[in-house]
Amino acid sequence: MPFGWFDMNWPWIGLFIAAILLVVLFGTDALRGERSVSRWRDPRWLAWLAPAGYMLHQTEEYGVDMLGQFFAFPNLVCATFGQPPYPDCAYPPSLYVAINIPVIWIAGLICALLSRRYPLVGLGLYGVHFVNALSHIGMFAATGDYNPGVLTAFVVLLPLSVWVAFATWKNPLIGRSGIATIFLAGLLVNGVLAASLVAFSRGLISGDTLIGIQLFNFLWSPLIPWLKDGHSQQGRR
Repeated sequence: MPFGWFDMNWPWIGLFIAAILLVVLFGTDALRGERSVSRWRDPRWLAWLAPAGYMLHQTEEYGVDMLGQFFAFPNLVCATFGQPPYPDCAYPPSLYVAINIPVIWIAGLICALLSRRYPLVGLGLYGVHFVNALSHIGMFAATGDYNPGVLTAFVVLLPLSVWVAFATWKNPLIGRSGIATIFLAGLLVNGVLAASLVAFSRGLISGDTLIGIQLFNFLWSPLIPWLKDGHSQQGRR
């Protein structure tokens, strides 16, 4: 099955959404929560920054990379898991929408909308930032070659996730255990994704099952922090 229009163009839609978010974030106070502190220490503002930052990363992966290659990341996925490049790669073309739209567009929105009541949930996407950044940087360190997404891993994902940990670990609503919970959620999202890709490449699951796993995998990002945040709020009552 060939790639459809949306399969190829969703990163540009995401870039447009990211541009709007960044204008609102840096040009207004509409998405602020705690105006008594810097926006860079405001958990609600940081929650809305998370999907915007990741959409920039997706543009390098699936839009155009630093070598001028368009839609380059899918062939990297195929090569990483022992598959030939498209059109011969066995991974379904819809896989990349199934991976990225739920975890960033849907989970990112859920986390941001819940950030006022559940600050830790609002930061849930930064675990995905951190773990994904390490995977890109680790691949770069191992091979010495550029991979689509490694530049934004270095300059967007890793700095933002490290900053969020630094800026919020003393916040009584988040704390060190909260930061650890966020990173655990990120490990689960990326771990389930990697395991399902390996399982498909070995013929253990079908393409439909692979896609189905991704459609639910995004839930770790809001769910794990929500369980921790809800438990912590009960303890404070």
